Amino acid sequence: MRIPTNSFVMVLLLAGLFGSVLEARPLPAPLDQEEYLDAEDWFQAGLVSNSSGNYQAAAEAFSRSIAIDPENPLTWLNLGTARALTGDYSAAIDAMQKAVHLDPKLAIGFANLGEVYFRTERFTEALKAYSAQLALQPDDSNAHYKSGLAYLLLNDSGKAQAEYLTLKILDPDLAAKLLQTIDLSTQCK
Repeated sequence: MRIPTNSFVMVLLLAGLFGSVLEARPLPAPLDQEEYLDAEDWFQAGLVSNSSGNYQAAAEAFSRSIAIDPENPLTWLNLGTARALTGDYSAAIDAMQKAVHLDPKLAIGFANLGEVYFRTERFTEALKAYSAQLALQPDDSNAHYKSGLAYLLLNDSGKAQAEYLTLKILDPDLAAKLLQTIDLSTQCK
């Protein structure tokens, strides 16, 4: 059965005249596009913000990704890195610890965690992080170098010398830098 279109128009007009049945209502606010983003979208947005130097926006994007998928260690790692780059070392440490807890084989997570501990002068914790990294990547020159520096700062020149000897094989240039620091340290005592 076909109903003529003009009968619907008449019903609407009459309803509008009698009692304002069809009041003008504001349209609902359109859904924000952010509601359609998934954890991977937020992760990618964080990477883009991070690479452009907008670390605060990166941290926000990684946080939103974590809210959707809290079990992704790489997102936690990137959140920690972004937090460190904004100077929020406490939040950075928390996020990086979560990352390495979720994936105990995440060598870069231990490397970044060690670096944040080192920057906050928590040298004992830095050594633990670098040791965990070296268990996964025994030939990582930077971890040996930073471990040597941390040992020096903890007044353990013997262990710093051991790191120098390892570095001498792995990276002679970095070994030379560590040796210079060891020499300076012993001269100052």
